Amino acid sequence: MEWFNYPQKITKWGSDIDYFMFVDENGSAGRITNIFQKITNGLTISDDEKFFTITGCIFTKEEMKNYNISIKKLKNKYWDKGMYFDNKYKEYRYVCFHSREIRRHDNAFNDKLINHSQFTNDLTDLLKNTNCIIISITIDLEEYLRQGYLHNVYETAFDFLLERYIYATKNYKKGIIMLEARGKDEDKKLLKHIYDVINIRGRKNITTQELNSKIAGVYFNPKWNEKYDSTYIGLEIVDLFSYPIHQYVKYKKENPAFEVLKTKLDGYPNFINKGIKIFPMKK
Repeated sequence: MEWFNYPQKITKWGSDIDYFMFVDENGSAGRITNIFQKITNGLTISDDEKFFTITGCIFTKEEMKNYNISIKKLKNKYWDKGMYFDNKYKEYRYVCFHSREIRRHDNAFNDKLINHSQFTNDLTDLLKNTNCIIISITIDLEEYLRQGYLHNVYETAFDFLLERYIYATKNYKKGIIMLEARGKDEDKKLLKHIYDVINIRGRKNITTQELNSKIAGVYFNPKWNEKYDSTYIGLEIVDLFSYPIHQYVKYKKENPAFEVLKTKLDGYPNFINKGIKIFPMKK
């Protein structure tokens, strides 16, 4: 079945695939309704609520293979065969690196299960040595409305991400894009939009021919496989990188987590409008 017929996950790919881009988000595009109400009522809008970020991590096939090996070794070091007992679901599951749970010492990252500080040091070393290209788009929801933009926020952000993917990858190389599955209707709507951009409308200076030649498919995978005994590792790495970027955009400060990833941003050290794009800019 072709990737564009309906949202589907991917577990195997052909030898002609050169790149993988994994995508994650922070903030909520749905907050735009609340932002509109606050603008209408003259209320203050905080930096905590007005930014929506979508991030892509691009790996070559060889880099993805190396990263798979490294992250499995790290999981095996702290958990028996990478598995832990999930008290909520009352079953053993393969450990999934999730930024929020790591920060909160929750579930598999509970201090009773692991030496958390030692683990975070090892994870930081792994992330420093991860070879990938990071591209990230943030929509300033307040400015978006004040400047009269009406198009779907998530779709706008994803359009920019597609552009940056094309610019960041080499010609005559083909890749697949993997997002984390959200909901059936949401994924279906987004997939239709992405297909239309790639095959019908194009993007500014990027033709449908170029988009089609460099993107072999767009897929929607969960964090775990059906048996919960393995994860889709690329979705974990982008989750760990997207949150610090979101924080950087919100507060205009480089925290230690951002320091780890910033050299991987497309265009580094001049990554603004390349590795990180904020739209729209204030007039």
